[in-house]
Amino acid sequence: MPVKEILLLRHGHRLAWTLNPVTGEYSSNHPFPTRLPADPPLASHGVRQAQETGQYLRETLGELARQDRVRIYSSLFYRCLETLRPTVEALIDATTPDSIARKNLRVRGERGIGEWFGRAWFEQPKPAEPSVLHRDFFPWLDDTYESRVTPAKHGERIDPLHDRIALALALIVQDVDKEYARAGRGDEEVTLLLCGHAAQIISSGRALTGQVPDDHDEEDFQCYTCGLSKFLRRQVPASDNAYYDPSWRNSGGVAGGHLSQGEERGWHFHGDESFDSYGPASGMGIKTSDGSVQPPKL
Repeated sequence: MPVKEILLLRHGHRLAWTLNPVTGEYSSNHPFPTRLPADPPLASHGVRQAQETGQYLRETLGELARQDRVRIYSSLFYRCLETLRPTVEALIDATTPDSIARKNLRVRGERGIGEWFGRAWFEQPKPAEPSVLHRDFFPWLDDTYESRVTPAKHGERIDPLHDRIALALALIVQDVDKEYARAGRGDEEVTLLLCGHAAQIISSGRALTGQVPDDHDEEDFQCYTCGLSKFLRRQVPASDNAYYDPSWRNSGGVAGGHLSQGEERGWHFHGDESFDSYGPASGMGIKTSDGSVQPPKL
């Protein structure tokens, strides 16, 4: 059973942005590092949170990292990678130079566990390219890794968000299980550390356990800035197809099922964030990334 434990880490306290839902334009009062208006860095308090988290995870995961039994995935938005920086650097320092364990601590940027943007008539933000993030900001980001799942360009309602997260988690766990099996290490236990966003982490808790409330706004999984949630695996699927079942809700969860044990700036769903029929924008059509507008789909 390679993947035994999953740790979900929410990014630290960040700077803010604004959205005009009529024009579909995101803006901010701060110069963000990637120059993308919905891709803010951490605020100073968030940086301190990330540093404290790095100290804790070095103590928690340091020995596992030396044994090459840690894999790290993250949303590609800047605030998540910045949150991971102290942790990754601490774990790298805990390993031997030029070792396979150090190499395997490179973070895999997975868009499937990225931010939730509500369904809209315009194209919702996406993060910077891995090659740019690796070159300019995070040298330990694996720029050769290709995301297994890509969010819908125009955002999502809550149910499709949950399905996107469930599929991404199933594929991540399956990939790591296979990675260790190919190396003849299928009997080892591995910890996954995934860094993401509030909506994604709540959806992840539901996908991993298979327990989805009738009311999505229910506060079933706690989610705070730089908060950690721990999930322990119950079993390994009997076949590749068992990692993801479209009817995963209330049926045991994805990737074999997990059990949860698990404050500041808590978050929970407050209904759909939908902009696809917002005021006069309803008849404007679809705004594309180059600024042009396509006729609305009937």
